[in-house]
Amino acid sequence: MTGPQLLASARPNHAGRPRPLAPRGSWSSRMPRPVLVVGFGLAVLSFWQLSIVVFDIPSLILPTPAEVASDLVFVIGSIFTGGSFLSATTVTIIEVILGFAIAAAVGLALGVIVGSTDFGNRAVMPYVVALDTMPKVAFAPLFVAWFGFDLESKYLMAAFIAFFPITVNTATGLAATDQGMKMLFRSLEASRWQTLTKLQLPHALPYIFAGLKLASVASVTGVVFAEYMGGGEGLGELVRVAASQLMVDRVFSLIVILSLMGLLLFGLMVLLERRFASWDRSDS
Repeated sequence: MTGPQLLASARPNHAGRPRPLAPRGSWSSRMPRPVLVVGFGLAVLSFWQLSIVVFDIPSLILPTPAEVASDLVFVIGSIFTGGSFLSATTVTIIEVILGFAIAAAVGLALGVIVGSTDFGNRAVMPYVVALDTMPKVAFAPLFVAWFGFDLESKYLMAAFIAFFPITVNTATGLAATDQGMKMLFRSLEASRWQTLTKLQLPHALPYIFAGLKLASVASVTGVVFAEYMGGGEGLGELVRVAASQLMVDRVFSLIVILSLMGLLLFGLMVLLERRFASWDRSDS
């Protein structure tokens, strides 16, 4: 046998080997998302009901899902028929929208200052972080004392809670702009304003929308917290009254309504992100 034949016979024979199987996704990745969402919700409700039966929990402490659903139907019916819950829902919606709008304006402005200037990053950002680390509970009585029991204290408290994620995400997106593109703009003698509006802000849109989505949820939390602590005419006040009267099913119903409110605002941010920052989705 010649040398080349020996080398050929020494080579491993891959023809008979089975090809490695392609990695398979998890069972959840092969199921439609609505099925997963509904299935998980049903599992939670089943565990809820089972816990009540097994541990003999009275309705005064934890109502059954059926009791909550019954009261939820009553509350939703009152909202859509112009009942007593309609005005409270309207007040809370107005407060959430105003608080979110103020948080977006302040957060974007501070984010631009922090993310595009050395002064903002070194001098302003420490104060922004310090404000966010402070316990928000301590500010609720102050906002009531400063702005009264009307809507102002509620939506300003919501803005105070919600502005931080917008600021941080905006600053992060601006700072993450490609340095080569910034040098190109500089070589073209673009002004700082042109670089900001034509390069940095478009690049930062996915970051900005990430902050807006977080703030949409935080604004609802801020409004409810301010209403709970400072009274008013919104749903947060109704939660406080229901809890004081041990109407636990009503508390759960109002929590569901508030959660739906936050989900709607969050969903609106998702739609706007798909409209204005869809170019980034191909990279994810």
